[in-house]
Amino acid sequence: MNHNTTLSRRRFLQWSAVGIGGAAIAACAAPAAPAAAPEEAEMAAEETVTISWWHQWGGTTGMAAMEGVAAAFNEEDRNVKVERLHVTEMNDKLLAAIAGGTPPDVGVCCVQYAELYSRGAVMPIDDQIDNSDVIGRDDFVPGLLESMQWQGETYGVPGFEAGPRYGLMYNKAIVAEAGLDPENLPRTWDEMFEWHVELTNFDDAGNVEIVGFDPRDATAGNGPATNIPQFWALTYGLDMWDDETNAFNYDNELFVSALNTIKRFTDHVGVQQMESFRSSFGGWTQSPSSSFPSGVQAMIVTGYYAPGELFHSAPDKEFGVGWVPVSEDRSDITFQNVGGHPMYIPNGVTNVDAAFEFIEFCSEEKAQNVIFDSTGWLGGRKALYDPDLPKYQRYENLDWFLRSVNEADELWACPVIPIQGFVNQQRSRTYESVIFGDKDAEQAAADMQAACTEELLKQFPELVG
Repeated sequence: MNHNTTLSRRRFLQWSAVGIGGAAIAACAAPAAPAAAPEEAEMAAEETVTISWWHQWGGTTGMAAMEGVAAAFNEEDRNVKVERLHVTEMNDKLLAAIAGGTPPDVGVCCVQYAELYSRGAVMPIDDQIDNSDVIGRDDFVPGLLESMQWQGETYGVPGFEAGPRYGLMYNKAIVAEAGLDPENLPRTWDEMFEWHVELTNFDDAGNVEIVGFDPRDATAGNGPATNIPQFWALTYGLDMWDDETNAFNYDNELFVSALNTIKRFTDHVGVQQMESFRSSFGGWTQSPSSSFPSGVQAMIVTGYYAPGELFHSAPDKEFGVGWVPVSEDRSDITFQNVGGHPMYIPNGVTNVDAAFEFIEFCSEEKAQNVIFDSTGWLGGRKALYDPDLPKYQRYENLDWFLRSVNEADELWACPVIPIQGFVNQQRSRTYESVIFGDKDAEQAAADMQAACTEELLKQFPELVG
């Protein structure tokens, strides 16, 4: 059964998580704390409970958002207070803390969610959700809550940074200079390649000065990861993971075609030139020195956060956005994806109710406004996911991303793969093996299928067969 069964217009469905390689968290599950006696519970209710909150997001805007959320929570009249800690290398440190019996009470970003779920490193919180007066299962963009589930249990609540991941953004000046029509953006990869050729410029010595489109930059080069599917498979209509049978689908002619398309775009620039270009300028849209904000890449596939980032990183430039290209046989199809980071409670936490109270707060409008004002990130509540809200007008093109979720013909899900970290590594290696000519696309696809299947059998034999 197709795990995401691509969905009709105006329906939302998604599953999100990422796995880590190895069995590092196999022994992380800590025993639950014994229930307190009634008199102890009554005394505790009268005291202020302090909980710890770990997050990996940093940087100027990320830190401002996290600090602002903690301050907003602590200024309210509650008997729960939160102590915030910015934790680098969050995945390893969280696993060590869980294994040592000293986990934070709440975590968000940026760990390998699927393996935490599948190995019992974080708590199922269905009881808390179902008994909450603040959070209802229907309050969120449909599918986001389901994306934080494993085998029927829910392990997180959509908290921070949730929104559509796919838009074809373009530099208006570069497109106009090339004589191309932004009102008729390329709909297929063949059309996109023609634009790529027209937009890519070389100097007299053959060195690339402007790249039309880098097929491995930003969300085009990502997935399957924490909160995003595998872009190139999706553009060809391929569901690369079946969560009913726990089977991969990489050894497929559609994935072979996708690999050949990546190589075609790279070959036009030159393999070494493209790799050097990406390493020199970096990717994505947050930094002014990255290729797209700095004006040396004409087009990029990226997510809803880009308009806010470009507002700061490239204030002197104008950008547009439209649907990402697809394979020739899907030229009349538009698709989108919505991803999100869960807030979760690690196994071994004793202040579960207090931890969940903070998670509830973070999902609400007050906290989400703090986050959006600092970063431009969205939360997961449907009520705050309205493209016509005045605050969303401050960033040009953001409204397109929000509308795209309702208007897309297909809304693809994120696969919950218990070895997703390993799969993500294999994806990158597979792309490189084809780009550098070490393997043809057919062999690379077959090898990826074999490697992922073997690793799944090794780590989770009970799921296979």
